[in-house]
Amino acid sequence: MQNFDHFFEKIETTIGVDYMLRAREGVPTKGVYIRPHVHLEHEIMWFRYAQGAYTIGNEKFKIKNNTLVLVCPMVLHDMTLIFTEDHERFLLQFDNAVLNRLKYQLPHPYLHSGFILQLNEQDAERIQFLFDWFTEMHDSQDYEEDINPLLTLLLSTVFNHAKNAENITVKQNQNSTFENIINFVIDVEKKSQFNISLEEASSYCGFSPSHFSRSFKKIMQISFKEYLTRKKIAQSTELLRNTDLSITEIAYQCEFTDSAYYCFKFRSLMGVTPNKFRNHSRTTKQLSTKHDFPEIN
Repeated sequence: MQNFDHFFEKIETTIGVDYMLRAREGVPTKGVYIRPHVHLEHEIMWFRYAQGAYTIGNEKFKIKNNTLVLVCPMVLHDMTLIFTEDHERFLLQFDNAVLNRLKYQLPHPYLHSGFILQLNEQDAERIQFLFDWFTEMHDSQDYEEDINPLLTLLLSTVFNHAKNAENITVKQNQNSTFENIINFVIDVEKKSQFNISLEEASSYCGFSPSHFSRSFKKIMQISFKEYLTRKKIAQSTELLRNTDLSITEIAYQCEFTDSAYYCFKFRSLMGVTPNKFRNHSRTTKQLSTKHDFPEIN
């Protein structure tokens, strides 16, 4: 497996919004191609009207009208779309923190990679209705109290279709640097403690520390140290949202050396102080959905 065209995608959200929604984007006349990539989030794509192809792991599938796609975290995937005048699709990306917040347990734990399923018209109309409703509420102000039950309903409806889909098994090349790094990240994501030394990480992958550092940064687009810091910051945001712990207690629980350094790193990454994040996390504007996919060269 070649590595030069594989990359890690950093999903950008705004403060107070812990998922990514993109709705009703068109396709350029030249079409669109999304290169093979992985990310830490679950990805749901709903194609009401579309033509193209979607690859999960090593398996390629056709995209046509009423196609529902689920990709699990850290699974390699790519997409090609052909221009059609009536194209309509929705993209929803969310991580396990969203599921924890909603107290939603995945009903199909055997899904390790994802699925692609063609829905009948009745099921398609229901999914379309839910995405339209969710998008309308997402675009409104002061929506959180009402949107959570709707998000839970949307997720339940999507995952309920998993029982009718063939499970996709992703074949992995254990000798690939890309796969070794990704498998390491998958293992880290299962943990709640992130004080991992460079020596421990490189040993896990069977690399020298220097080779691990170079490979990690090339694939993940950030250094190993910065990756661990961001994991700690993400962990702290959950504590800020859901507990009354002091800033000092949160800094200690998230393995920062002191609260001053924690506040400095939090502000540099999040753009606000931990206190401001805690006080305003439910009133910030929704994220933009105007980012365009790259066109085919």
